Amino acid sequence: MNRAALLFLPLLAACAQAPSSSPAVPGATALPSGAYSAQATGTTTTGSATGSGVTRAYTLYTPPLGTGSARPLVVMLHGCTQSAADFAAGTRMNDLADTQGFLVVYPEQPSSANQSRCWNWFEPAHQARGQGEPAAIRAVVEAVRGRVNVDPARVYVAGLSAGAAMSVIMGATYPDVFSAVGVASGLEFRAATGSAAAFTAMSSGGPDPDAQGTAAYGAMGSFRRTVRTIVFHGSSDYTVSPVNGDQVSAQWVQTNDWADDGQDNGSRSVAQVTTRSGTVSGGRAYSVKSFAGGVVEQWSVTGMGHAWSGGSTAGSYTDPKGPDASAEMWRFFSAGGTGGGGTTPDTTAPVLSVSPAPGTYAAPLTVTLSMNEPGTVYATTDGSDPTSSATRLTLAGGGSLTLGSSGTVRASAVDVAGNVSATQTSAYTLTAAPDTSVSFGSVASQDGYVAANTPSATTGGYVVASGGIGVGDNADAPWKGVLSFDTASLPDEATVTGAVLTVRYSLALNGNPWAGGAALHGDVKGGCLGAACTLGTDDFAAAVTAASAVTFSAPASTGVGTTLSAPLNAAGLAAINRTGRTQVRLAFVGGTARSNGLSDYLTLGEGAQVTLAITYR
Repeated sequence: MNRAALLFLPLLAACAQAPSSSPAVPGATALPSGAYSAQATGTTTTGSATGSGVTRAYTLYTPPLGTGSARPLVVMLHGCTQSAADFAAGTRMNDLADTQGFLVVYPEQPSSANQSRCWNWFEPAHQARGQGEPAAIRAVVEAVRGRVNVDPARVYVAGLSAGAAMSVIMGATYPDVFSAVGVASGLEFRAATGSAAAFTAMSSGGPDPDAQGTAAYGAMGSFRRTVRTIVFHGSSDYTVSPVNGDQVSAQWVQTNDWADDGQDNGSRSVAQVTTRSGTVSGGRAYSVKSFAGGVVEQWSVTGMGHAWSGGSTAGSYTDPKGPDASAEMWRFFSAGGTGGGGTTPDTTAPVLSVSPAPGTYAAPLTVTLSMNEPGTVYATTDGSDPTSSATRLTLAGGGSLTLGSSGTVRASAVDVAGNVSATQTSAYTLTAAPDTSVSFGSVASQDGYVAANTPSATTGGYVVASGGIGVGDNADAPWKGVLSFDTASLPDEATVTGAVLTVRYSLALNGNPWAGGAALHGDVKGGCLGAACTLGTDDFAAAVTAASAVTFSAPASTGVGTTLSAPLNAAGLAAINRTGRTQVRLAFVGGTARSNGLSDYLTLGEGAQVTLAITYR
């Protein structure tokens, strides 16, 4: 089954009751009365960011509270079929941000990546650091940090359903970026590595959570540290079975057992648990388990389906009767701390390297920008400041840019701890690269002509592979010549700037195929015309890369040795194959020779008598 059909199945319809107030949580730090603003009053901006070649759009919400100081950032990953606006409305996270002063960013999954706009949590290509969607989401965080003042120690990620499963992956693969994770109706780390396994995990749970917890610790690499996790799941979730909520909690307890001291020794265990319960006024009952001293917290909401608990009916897939997941996640996030483990805070600026050194080079020039640690490089080519310019390029982890003319590259690097390198300025003077010329003779063993059996035939009837290349007609039945060139020696990165095809008469004309103003046209195929590069009847009507790419007019002479030369047009130049054969099919167009009942054709030499002269840089 293909990805587009898979994840997720349409999410369960949300309940339609009015939103409830946030329940009190025994022992927790309570949010102040009126934790939500009546209506979000901050600013919303949009952008996009690219990580490891994957680009995702995002919507950033900046509340008025806390302007000028380094603020926490909550990354919100929507569920299937949702958008940033829909998820913001349903979770009311922007309204909460207004009163609590944190930033919120909503990366968006396009339908081009998944037909239902689901994050592809079940595909191995999107389950590791530095690749796929995790790299793109990390790049979104770096892009936000380039726009506003973010506290790097207080960056969190949360999601619903497919977004929740991806938030688990983000916590495991980028623990240096995210200090806590919120999981609403999600699945454990690498709960599935394919579509069939994804269905199984959704309905009955994934692999052993201890094993997945160890795998998540391994995915952390050198950035290993405790990542606090809060989990919400409905007891009546028939899209993602409630067992998955248990597995997410157990997986993160195991991961954090490893992270606190580098050993699987039970220093943190699911046996270390306290339980409390409550009921939302006029709403649902719930139970809360706190594991390993509060490093992992699991909320089970009685009777709730596949939904964001306590959300607003202004958005999709919410249950207003459940406890307020948004408020509780923020309470959990803002409690702070890593619970042990982790690394010493990084206060050292990254080292930015720019190659080549400033100077004079042939155009085009590729400039490589790299840094000595994870982070993001920002660069401009218009002289503007790379730390703030609206036109700057964002290169997650570093990258390269290409200059086509003289210019100045300014660049700065920011590591994952927010340390910024000094801006480097590199001026380049570019000169036009000299053209290289090369000539190819044809591959005589693949040359010849393919003939139709009747004047009205549209397919080849037979081929002639020796004695020259005939072009014209036999009693009005058309002949088409085929020339084959081995152009594989051209550099893969070469830009072809010109090409001239030269052919020579090996015999005198038979009749006059040029009669009535006919022209000799050459179609170009980047590769083999037919099923093989050897001459075949299918060459007669085979599709080409560039039709009429070269045109010859009638020469003054008609004798043996007469030479015809003509340049290829732009489409013909683009069709030249740098990795194998380039074939040319010759045929007369227009004129009167094909309607006189006679045979009118020319015969061209092959091999060394034919040249395709190419210039490139």
